Amino acid sequence: MGLGSVPPEAETIRSLLNISGILALIFGILWIIGGIATSATIFLIFLGILLIVFGVVDFIIYANIKSIVDSIDQRRYREAKDRTFTWMIIGFIFGGIIIGVLLLIAYLKYDELIRIAGPSPPPPPPPPP
Repeated sequence: MGLGSVPPEAETIRSLLNISGILALIFGILWIIGGIATSATIFLIFLGILLIVFGVVDFIIYANIKSIVDSIDQRRYREAKDRTFTWMIIGFIFGGIIIGVLLLIAYLKYDELIRIAGPSPPPPPPPPP
């Protein structure tokens, strides 16, 4: 593995996260469109609002997945793993089973990546007073 290359496990995780992000974006758009269409009738306004909330949460999942991919690019694998776990749970609840399962698979792949990458470097010392 060269100086600028990343482990293949990181590429796999990055791909899974990107697919999850794209699906979250697509589902978010569909939920919001469905929510607006459903809210047009006075009897289904509560369902419409609920669908819009699911859509907004999908957009939040999408934005956070992008920041997790940035953490992987910066080789902060443990931080990325912790954040993936949080958004995996939220993905299962609000984003849909597909997004949750893809994030679960990515989460399970972090252990091997962290083992291969070795311990993370210590944080920089605090600046002198």
